[in-house]
Amino acid sequence: MSDGERLLPPNTLWTRTLEQTQFALDCGALQPIPTEFQYLQQGEIRFLVRTLANIDRKAKAKAAETRQTQETGKPFNPFLPYDEKLFVADLSGSHVCLLNKFNVVDHHLLMVTREFEHQNTWLTVADFAALQIGLREIDGLGFYNGGTEAGASQPHKHLQLVPLPLMPDGDRLPIEGAIAQTEYDGTGLDKIGRSPEFPFNHAIAPISPNSSPA
Repeated sequence: MSDGERLLPPNTLWTRTLEQTQFALDCGALQPIPTEFQYLQQGEIRFLVRTLANIDRKAKAKAAETRQTQETGKPFNPFLPYDEKLFVADLSGSHVCLLNKFNVVDHHLLMVTREFEHQNTWLTVADFAALQIGLREIDGLGFYNGGTEAGASQPHKHLQLVPLPLMPDGDRLPIEGAIAQTEYDGTGLDKIGRSPEFPFNHAIAPISPNSSPA
């Protein structure tokens, strides 16, 4: 079995997500963090800013992780082994899909490497293959926080997927309009572009959902 070989049966991820979410809520394994939100307009982009209402549970969990690290002399890793109550599906030979224990957005999924890889490392073909499996099943936003400076709280490599729309009023994504203004060089799937709305170094490339990640 290769790392990128798909293990997830087609058209099952969303159903599995809903079922496991309800189970994990009922048994207390899933602990959503309530938030308040407001909109913040910057130029042509309307951002959604969430403020945590209570982070006591996450703070207590972090303190418990620190104590375990001190007692064992080994860094705590919530993904080795992962909590089976948060397990959603086997994605591929290299990745599993888990619920985000302390989720802010409903049905927030993690795509976690089966073996330890550091969150500071570059994404691999197997990572993209796992993400592609998720995006073929769920219309969502996939992202990767490459290390603590990018917001990662765990060093074990994991990508994330949240369903669209992200905005409570139904708008899909705050930057969708900016992406639509992308000016491309090249044609087809080889084209690379930049959006005039982003005042920082970036690149935008279209990817077909059915294309190979290799």
